[in-house]
Amino acid sequence: MALQLIFGGSGAGKSHFLFEHIIKESMGNPHQNYLVLVPEQFTMQTQKELVMRHPRGGILNIDVLSFERLAYRVFQEVGANTRSMLEEIGKSFVLQKVALDEAERLPFLGRNLKKPGYIYEMKSLISELAQYDIQLEQLDEMIAAAGKRPKLAEKLKDVKRVYEAFSEYMEDKYMTSEDVMDIFCQVAGKSQFLKESVLVFDGFTGFTPIQNRLFGELLRISPKVYMAITMGEDVDPFAPAKEQELFAMSKKTTWTLCQLARTNKADVLEPIVVPAGEKSRFGKSTALAFLEKNLFRFNRNVYKEEQQDIRIFKGKNPLREVQLAAAKIKRLVREEGYRYGDIVMITGDLGMYGNYVRQVFSAADIPYFIDEKRNVLNNPYIEFLRGLMGVEIERY
Repeated sequence: MALQLIFGGSGAGKSHFLFEHIIKESMGNPHQNYLVLVPEQFTMQTQKELVMRHPRGGILNIDVLSFERLAYRVFQEVGANTRSMLEEIGKSFVLQKVALDEAERLPFLGRNLKKPGYIYEMKSLISELAQYDIQLEQLDEMIAAAGKRPKLAEKLKDVKRVYEAFSEYMEDKYMTSEDVMDIFCQVAGKSQFLKESVLVFDGFTGFTPIQNRLFGELLRISPKVYMAITMGEDVDPFAPAKEQELFAMSKKTTWTLCQLARTNKADVLEPIVVPAGEKSRFGKSTALAFLEKNLFRFNRNVYKEEQQDIRIFKGKNPLREVQLAAAKIKRLVREEGYRYGDIVMITGDLGMYGNYVRQVFSAADIPYFIDEKRNVLNNPYIEFLRGLMGVEIERY
């Protein structure tokens, strides 16, 4: 049982180093399982990258999973009591029912229950309480601490009543996506699969308290755990974190993981620092490498050389911004030999910009993929298959 931390700046090549190391180790130990855990949205990309990097073009003893997918694999192995999963709409219905049942006992929140969007906000709050492993006893402590602020205390009392009623209704009937981690923590120690697997974490900036609890369980039972953390190579990862520091979250994550390792009697190995080099993401661009090293730092360094890698365009509105981006993409493909698959457009408001991208890119004959979640049941082919099975199940 050991924890291996890998540090490096953004784009330094932590994932490259980690994947190369795991591939080499997996080839030398063909009977050892290697589980690469990444955020849900990166699973397919990571699988593709590992397969392309592997000399044999396959990853027979390496699996790429998210926390949730790993949980269900363990549930299947140990026979965990997994109740029916309640989706977001179902959670809203249940929450509305229990809140209306408790309305007379909710002096502060009860009068707002019929306001548009109020149940949605309460659902988000309940989900966060579950994700951060907040128990009813902790809510009692918060209520006591808010004694001099009566309005806050009343709100917290109402939240506690709703949270308690929601939990009681869900018990032995349904579970939510937030409950999966809690059940996983309870059964992880029974899994022989986990005891025989080396775990590799990549792409995480930190964990919620319930994920930290699970990480502690994994440290206790897994032979070795690798964790890649973004940290400037000139930063001491074990120095106390200050809130205003750029890498404060990374330092807090490092401290938490080391504490979990000590608590669960796992060795903390000498950390590996991956320096930026030619194979790093910005190895061919001195301007971008300079920006990565100096952005949000407290210094006055200035890049004085001529460069073509960073440009700022100002549009009158989002539509004009997307039009400028489309014109730039067409020029790069036509004149500089780029492929459409080489180009990524990033936005902080996918809901608004996505509509303009569909409109402008379609008119410009630019093929595109928008990385957004869509309900699989909205697909006509899926609906056809469900209908076909329904004919047999329901006997016409």
